This record gives sequence, C-alpha cells and structure tokens, in this order.
Amino acid sequence: MENITEEQVLQRAACLADEDPSHTYHKSYKYFVSYFFDKPCLTESDLVVGANFTYGWMPTILNFKSTEFERAVTIINKAKGAERITDDEILILKRLINNSLVGVSKLLHFINPDVYAIWDSRVCNFLTGKSHKQKVENTSLFWSYLDLCQRVMKHSKFDEIHKSFIEKIGYEVSPMRTLEQIMFINSNEPLQ
Repeated sequence: MENITEEQVLQRAACLADEDPSHTYHKSYKYFVSYFFDKPCLTESDLVVGANFTYGWMPTILNFKSTEFERAVTIINKAKGAERITDDEILILKRLINNSLVGVSKLLHFINPDVYAIWDSRVCNFLTGKSHKQKVENTSLFWSYLDLCQRVMKHSKFDEIHKSFIEKIGYEVSPMRTLEQIMFINSNEPLQ
C-alpha cells in the first residue's frame, strides 16, 4: 500500500456526499463508540458485550474461539491508548474473537476510533483489488492500511472532506472513520 498516494484515496471522496445519515450503520455507530468512550477501564463484560454488538455488523455469528479473556481485557485496555497494540496482541484478540481480523478491527475501532480503522473485505478490495480470506486476514496488510490512513489524514485536502462528512451525517466521527467510509463505499472500483 506504500505505492498508493493520498490523492488517489481523496479523489474518491465525492461518494460521501451521497451517504444517507438515517442508515442503520449510522444509527448504531455512535452508540457503539460512545459505549467504550465513556469507560475509563474495560472489563470482561465490556469485551463480551462489545464483541457481540460488533458482530451485529458482521455476516456471521460470533463464536469465542479461545479462553484468553483475561489477556484480551488487558489488550483492549491498552488499545484505548494512543499507541497501537502489537502483532502478538492482535493475534490473541483474533484467536478469541471468531478468529477474525475483520471482527477485531471493528472492535478496536469502536474502542479507539482515532487509532484503528475498520478493515474488511470491501476495504481490502478497494486497496488491493482482491478480497480473498488470505488477504483480508493478513495483519501486515491491516497495519499498512492504518499507515496509509495516517498519511492521508495529513493531506491538505483531508480536513475539509472530513468536516463535510460530519456535517452530512450529523454526528462526530474520527478521521479514521471518514477514510474507511471512502474506501468501503468505493470498493467496487479498486485502486489497483
């Protein structure tokens, strides 16, 4: 993704003007983010509740695939901070939460939308032109995607696009959410 320019992503931002603020995702999104924002310390209960409401945005049912709840709670509390969690930590979360990087990325985004963007098959397809499971579940691609988002957010045109999207939908979202929406909406027209 290092070869993707900020301009290539931002040229696709016109799609945000057509976004319907009454869509189900918009209705639930602000409550999901608020749930975690209001909690200074997350518990196992928060992990279980959050994973389950995250799976309301998934086509599959949630199954916990490991018993590493205690370690996962430590990791999601760390994820509330400004620094990203590690590869090993994301794998612990992935093993627990349906063995799905997509589910983990959504949960991490709801916990800390300023640091993590939602990663799914549509975003992967937009960026790589492919969305098979091996690519979507690749943590290196996920980190590269977050790095790309950081680069795009620094572009001189981004603030205006971000503010316009917030005005359109009628509530605050992080810059990461705005970028993910550009990529998600344009997934049928990949950059590559």
